Amino acid sequence: MPLSAAVLEEHFTEFLISESDVLAMENALVLAEPTVEMVKTLIQENNPIYELVNLERAIQVLQMIPEPLQVNIRFAEELISWRGHFIATAAEVLNKIPALSRPEQKQEANAQISALFETILRNKEFSFGYMEVIHEAQVVNLAGLCDGLAKGYFFHLSLEEELKKVPFGRIKERIPADLLKKAEEIEKRIRLIRKGVERAYDVNMRMVGCAVHLYSHVKWLHQG
Repeated sequence: MPLSAAVLEEHFTEFLISESDVLAMENALVLAEPTVEMVKTLIQENNPIYELVNLERAIQVLQMIPEPLQVNIRFAEELISWRGHFIATAAEVLNKIPALSRPEQKQEANAQISALFETILRNKEFSFGYMEVIHEAQVVNLAGLCDGLAKGYFFHLSLEEELKKVPFGRIKERIPADLLKKAEEIEKRIRLIRKGVERAYDVNMRMVGCAVHLYSHVKWLHQG
């Protein structure tokens, strides 16, 4: 003590958001809606070689992405521009805590700390406001979709193939090359979308970690 802004920034480095985080999310956002349209095109072909129900499920999963991802991008951009204010304000308040004695001083410091937590956690409660941003539902659904795609999720399997658990590598042999190419292009896009969605989720989890880390600093200084 006293904590300098430089030292404090070093303490919080692992939680801070970067432009690469935003870029990964933006790349996923750009791909989301066009990929939905590509899957819809497969449905419109009305080809029995496809598994219609799975194509529709894929669309449902992908349509869950754009709106929360847009909110997550704005959140990340806000955090990047707010970074300097966060470090400076946190350093100022944390350095004041050991010397706080009068009620009005404590009230002022509490207001400053609460404002930091409000931005980090996206609400006034001491918990992360996750509903409008990317959360477990999108991450889990995309992971399941990607796992399925590797096993031929878009293509109809015969009862015999299902019972014998025939690997997709063998099933591919009966699927026309042009249809495989379409499915593989969609799969490639979905995997890129998944990367951006997982980055958004990581950003949110870093903010939870940031809040915990800041709280631990406050408790440490309160306890002397």
